[in-house]
Amino acid sequence: MNLTMPRYAACAAIATAIAVTLAGCGGGSSGTSTMTSSSGGATMQSGSMPLVVSDASSDDWALVGVKVLSVALVPQAGGANVTVFTAGADAPYLNLEQLDNLGEILGNVSVPVGTYTGAVLTVGGNPGDVLLTVAADPQAGFAAAAGASIPSTTIDIQHASGSGSSLTVPIDISFDTPLVITASGTPNAALDLEFDLSRPAFIVGHQPPGAGTTIWAVSFDGPVRRHPIADITRLVLRHMYGNVMSVASDGSSITITKDYPLLPVASPETAVASTQQLTILVDGTNGTLFYDVDAGTASKITSFSSSTALAGKYVRIAARYQQDGTLVATRIWAAGPGSHAAAV
Repeated sequence: MNLTMPRYAACAAIATAIAVTLAGCGGGSSGTSTMTSSSGGATMQSGSMPLVVSDASSDDWALVGVKVLSVALVPQAGGANVTVFTAGADAPYLNLEQLDNLGEILGNVSVPVGTYTGAVLTVGGNPGDVLLTVAADPQAGFAAAAGASIPSTTIDIQHASGSGSSLTVPIDISFDTPLVITASGTPNAALDLEFDLSRPAFIVGHQPPGAGTTIWAVSFDGPVRRHPIADITRLVLRHMYGNVMSVASDGSSITITKDYPLLPVASPETAVASTQQLTILVDGTNGTLFYDVDAGTASKITSFSSSTALAGKYVRIAARYQQDGTLVATRIWAAGPGSHAAAV
């Protein structure tokens, strides 16, 4: 199915028109999922951990796009790092400027039970793996024109390793307090990796002698930290977009394959499909607001079984975490292929 970003705008328009007729919904609850794996007769337990990226923004930039390739955790007891997230072959860009006070979910990842003291976040280091567009109103004396897109040839990604077209930048992050993962679920055991875009040494413009052009040095050494989460239920998440792959047989959840917006923004706006899957629960207690964009209707549901032919539809989802780490939908906008919501 050819997915286009105007679906997003259409969904939002319908929601604005009909949301006023319905009350807000609260949170549901569901037990934290756990899994065990065995190797050579030994059993290793794992717990589920929300993995999120956010930022502290900068007024000088409208777009700071990066490709997050992988995340690994550093065990307190030593030994090899534990990789908990790996992007697909064509990792999408994340616009960090859009994540001020918002979290972009990378996944609810499975993590071996244990204590971790740090993480290694790996981003793309090839020319073009970092995108920069100047804000409409940067500070006085800024070294680039308002709204300008910085050419990749003038972006110097520092500390890249590898060869050819496989350059990466590993970012070492030390945790102020250990991250503890248990099989039964640990309250607030989420990992929010925050990019501090306002850090002066993150993006620095300079003119080498005789160059006649500004070179923008991007250094990931220092601006990324673990953002503490005192209460996971208060974590504000960016809306998610994607295709419904399946509906649980008992109607309690759906699984989607997530989409990201194409960056830099093209005309018409386009979505980029990923291989990342997320399972999202219905609010079985207070109800999830469900908007059928094709029919122009709204309802409150406590089971996805009541939503006719939801599998295969394109959705926009507002969700929030519960104390036990489960992800519950508060609002869903759904549209089918070929509907007015897909018009370019």
